[in-house]
Amino acid sequence: MPTMEKMGAFFGRFRAGWVRLTCVVLLSAAAAGQTPTGPLRLTLQEAVDMALKNNLQARLAREGVRQARGETGLVRSVLLPNLSGSASQANLTSNLAAMGLTRETFPGLDPFVGPFSRFDARLQLVQTVFNLAAIRRYQASVHGLSLAREEQRSAEQRVIIATVMSYLAVIEARQSVEAAQADVALAKRLLELARSQREAGVATGIDVARAETRLASQEVRLAQARTDHDTARLNLLRVIGAPLSSELVLAEDMRFSLEDLPAADDAVRRALNDRVELRSALEQVRIARAHKQAAVAGWMPVISFFGDYGSLGVRPLTTSLPTRTIGVRLDVPLFDGGRTKSGNQVADSRLRQAELRWNDLRAEVEKEVRQALDNLATRREQVLAAQKALALAERELELAQDRFRNGVGDNVEVVNAQAALENARQGVVSSLALYNMARLNLAAALGHVEDFRL
Repeated sequence: MPTMEKMGAFFGRFRAGWVRLTCVVLLSAAAAGQTPTGPLRLTLQEAVDMALKNNLQARLAREGVRQARGETGLVRSVLLPNLSGSASQANLTSNLAAMGLTRETFPGLDPFVGPFSRFDARLQLVQTVFNLAAIRRYQASVHGLSLAREEQRSAEQRVIIATVMSYLAVIEARQSVEAAQADVALAKRLLELARSQREAGVATGIDVARAETRLASQEVRLAQARTDHDTARLNLLRVIGAPLSSELVLAEDMRFSLEDLPAADDAVRRALNDRVELRSALEQVRIARAHKQAAVAGWMPVISFFGDYGSLGVRPLTTSLPTRTIGVRLDVPLFDGGRTKSGNQVADSRLRQAELRWNDLRAEVEKEVRQALDNLATRREQVLAAQKALALAERELELAQDRFRNGVGDNVEVVNAQAALENARQGVVSSLALYNMARLNLAAALGHVEDFRL
């Protein structure tokens, strides 16, 4: 029984400690302004920051930079001193006759020697003095590290683009839901109007049936809009790496402004200077050029310094004496079966390919910039036209309702005007989304997608 009492007391203390720890965690979260459950409220910049931190592409790009940095260190190690140490204790026998010391040459000599012991401990140093091919390969690895950094920026820009597009998709879906809700509310009002007109003897049953059909179709459209909104929300949560069960609240909305567009030639010059893809292509040209120079340097001699210092004897601290070796080595390539010549041909072809890709990419960037400017101008006009169409549709519905209310016409005009208003509302939402997508496209074409703001 004393044992059971001790175990009960232990579990009681454990439970009390766990409760205290839980309270501390909850109080800390509350003090930090974070609740365990609640809506995730995000601005566009906060969504981008989360995506850059959590998205797989951005994380892999950062690892790519680490890998390139390690590869640069590997290539550089060939040019730096290489110091090693070794120690050995061996028991040996030898045949002097194998070295030309026979009984015929030295009468009475026993050619078998041993067994005897030998101890050798020493430090060995090798230092490259001149190796032009290794120097060029190291320069190529430095450009490879720069390329990895540019590819990291490119991956981050792709993540930003995906995040902004997902953010805009959620806003568009939310506004589509709001438009569908307004359409349902309008359909209900028009149904009540049709029923009251039938009771007054102005309208017929077909007018009421027509209004009921329109209400049913709008309720279906509202359900689809909500489904689209949930899909867009999940896509954004997946891009930014947030839990998919999070309730999402966006703190920003799409905007429209008649801002001046940059001149096409100025925009092209800016893109040619700032586009990450062009900088990456240029680094690839530099890498190929360095490898070409390394291949040519394969014909050059290599000079290296070597030396060692250690203790040689029978056993450690027994008849051991300090010994050393110092020397300079010169390696001159004479004939390698055509390997160096073939390597030059391969490196020269790779250099030409890199230059061709870089020149082609410059033309592609210019085309993208000019297309982005034209597209943005078109989308801006579409927004203005959609806003005008919405105002006209609202006026048309108002007039149709007055005619129907006064018994001048049936609700066919009302239903047609209602459909026109619904399409105009959705047209405003779609044109505004396309306009902001065009703004994003222009920012990406200029190489400054990180500067995009709603």
